[in-house]
Amino acid sequence: MLDVTKETLAPAPSRGTVSTGFGLPAPKRMPQVDYERIFVLDDRADPLGEYVLDDECPLEYPDMRRSIPMNGMRHLVAFYQGEYAFTPFRVDDLWFVVLTQGVPRIEDRGSIGTLLAAARVHIVPNLAPALAKREAVLKEGEKELRDRELGLARREQRAVQVEADLQLAGARLRELETDIRAREGKLIALRDYAVGMQRSFFRTVKGGSDVPATGGPTP
Repeated sequence: MLDVTKETLAPAPSRGTVSTGFGLPAPKRMPQVDYERIFVLDDRADPLGEYVLDDECPLEYPDMRRSIPMNGMRHLVAFYQGEYAFTPFRVDDLWFVVLTQGVPRIEDRGSIGTLLAAARVHIVPNLAPALAKREAVLKEGEKELRDRELGLARREQRAVQVEADLQLAGARLRELETDIRAREGKLIALRDYAVGMQRSFFRTVKGGSDVPATGGPTP
């Protein structure tokens, strides 16, 4: 049970008593602290569970999340929303944020922290399903990331292989083009030689037609 300090009034001076000071002291009000909820968070301030101490408390986890300072939570450094205070306690790898109406005293914070540290052994088993689910989600995310990295590595390897094949095909194509040009050159030379031989043949035939055959008849 958490100790709740109730409002008390300082005793008033007895009647007929003459003050020896400059004035009578005003009644002192001791601040009353009502404990509302305890939020249990992981190291990223994501919720793992909560303990409701007052069902009528209007604030919940989203209110706490919005109230976290820009520089994050710090151990025993409270942050506020109206008359409510959120006091974070760091216990190992977990955050316990105690929601109170009113601000706990420094000595109360120390005792609460001691109780939470001692109770963590019993609190964590109650949150085991949530922790196991969170760990399963993280492992699944890591597995998906590894699968994506493996798929990317395979695609990069295929791209390198395709590039090497393209370079080899380009080299073979250039060799084929060189061979075709060489054959075209030989064909052109052969054609020119054949044309030259044909022309020489026709010239020979044409020139020999004017010479009469030996022993033939005379016109």
